[in-house]
Amino acid sequence: MSTTASAIPYLHADGRFGFVGPDGQAPFAKTFEDAQPFSEGRAAVRSGGKWGYIDLRGRWIVRPRFTEARPFKDGEAWAAIVGPSTRSGFIDLNPFHSLGYRKCYLVSPDGNTRSCGGDYPDRHGETSSRIREPSLDSRQLRVVQAPDGKSAGVLGADGGQIVPFGIYDDLRYQDDVLFVVHGAGGWGILDAARNVEIVAADRPSFEQLKYTSPRLFPRLLAVQRDDGSWCVLDRTGTELHCGLSEVSHWGERLIAASNAQKQWGALDTRGQLVIPFRYDAEFRFQDQLARVRSGGREFYIDLQGHEYRAYPASD
Repeated sequence: MSTTASAIPYLHADGRFGFVGPDGQAPFAKTFEDAQPFSEGRAAVRSGGKWGYIDLRGRWIVRPRFTEARPFKDGEAWAAIVGPSTRSGFIDLNPFHSLGYRKCYLVSPDGNTRSCGGDYPDRHGETSSRIREPSLDSRQLRVVQAPDGKSAGVLGADGGQIVPFGIYDDLRYQDDVLFVVHGAGGWGILDAARNVEIVAADRPSFEQLKYTSPRLFPRLLAVQRDDGSWCVLDRTGTELHCGLSEVSHWGERLIAASNAQKQWGALDTRGQLVIPFRYDAEFRFQDQLARVRSGGREFYIDLQGHEYRAYPASD
């Protein structure tokens, strides 16, 4: 069930969260200390300092017991009980001393829980969209090393060489025909199918290049200039929006970015600013909603920039 088809967390003037349906009416009267959007007909909410889960009628599926909770995905939700160390705050010279404990659980839609063990899941529930480590193959092209091992080239599907040896000593597959490359001048981004640098290989640092999340289609590129500002580019290397202070990796139809004053807004895939720069921290859209912070309060916005809170945006 999509988020926008059910109920959305709404921040009331008293600082508590309720929910509002697509008709603008509250589906139930309960409010909570904090709330996450509905996912698969369930939502994590906080009450009494602990997280639990409710259904679309506001009924408890799991009463509050967790210190951390994640949305439902593929029929299960991840939650945990995390506790601090019982030791004192003085310096501890024991190298085996644990800083605390955690118990991990998987929650079913009917509220049953089971231990899951292991470590925390990825914060965003998907693999990192940062530039990946080298790979031998993309869907269409193949990276090969020169016989002397000092450079790399690219072969096409027919085995013919498209990118000759001697130009790049490192090619790192990122997205179909686009490769992150390193040559004598530095790092850049290459359209290997055409053997054209869409971002000149003159960036001194690998960290000056970014790709947005696969969930943002078409994916965008971002390059940091010598003055420290960022530019958002399309897949041809055309500059769409420059002068940005930061650009998020994460996107879903929109991508968050900040201006020179460190205020955050959101751009579409054409580089147009569709949500003005007015928020205090980076955010990301997931299931068409994003949690933002402004004036010390956190609340949700949708892809149209509508704010789900009970007090005016000018505070």
